[in-house]
Amino acid sequence: MIIDDEEEIRLSLSKIVEQLDLIPLTAQDGLEALNLLKSKKIDLIITDLMMPQMDGLKFIVKSKEINPRIPIAVISGYGDAKNASFALTRGAFNFITKPFTIKEVENVIRKGLRLRELSLGTDKLLQNVQNQTEIVIPSYPHLLPSVIFYITKECQWRGIDSENVLNNISVCTDEILSNALVHGNKKNPKKKISVQLNFDARKFTLTVKDEGKGFDVKKFSRQLKESHLDIPSKRGLFIIGYLMDEISFNEKGNEITARKYLQGITDTATQLPKH
Repeated sequence: MIIDDEEEIRLSLSKIVEQLDLIPLTAQDGLEALNLLKSKKIDLIITDLMMPQMDGLKFIVKSKEINPRIPIAVISGYGDAKNASFALTRGAFNFITKPFTIKEVENVIRKGLRLRELSLGTDKLLQNVQNQTEIVIPSYPHLLPSVIFYITKECQWRGIDSENVLNNISVCTDEILSNALVHGNKKNPKKKISVQLNFDARKFTLTVKDEGKGFDVKKFSRQLKESHLDIPSKRGLFIIGYLMDEISFNEKGNEITARKYLQGITDTATQLPKH
């Protein structure tokens, strides 16, 4: 897709795209391009930076929210290195400088399509990959923010790019770790908190175990089913139950497992009732 408010530029780039046996789609500003992006299959985007309605920088940000894996190259005017560099920090992979040559455009397109092919290939590979990370920490309150930050970054690295999902995971991790620290280990620095992260193509699983006495899981489950009961001491579990798709406990009650499905898939496993 070619985005530029100058018709001459759109036509010139379209001819180069056609010479490479590719199909060009054109838009004259970012708003029109976003509509195309929602309705068409796009493999590569070349966009101008200075446009009415919505400029190239805003378009890059918006388009990444729709599909972060489409490579984007920007068109910059001569001497506009600052904006071109800024675009690279926002997700663009390359830039074309006006006036451009056919060879320059062809090289950028080929590089972009290689990136797209790599991205699609990685997506297929991830369907068969499982990853596991284990963390063991002492019961020090000041360590929790670093662990939460690390887990969030690990999720991003493993391909979870939804801001909403990442926020839910971060909030739930905070609640789970705080519960293990305060209610489980009673802030005893000699006791450990074990954290296990599991990733596959369908779901993210977080398991946290403390060295405390645990609690009566069966009793809590019965209480939880009665929506009129207020259980302030278990407020964190209510939050986790709403934000994650599943939570479960070991028999002792000192280990919790929370799952988030990444593709709208829900299993028939035991779920925490939502009230």
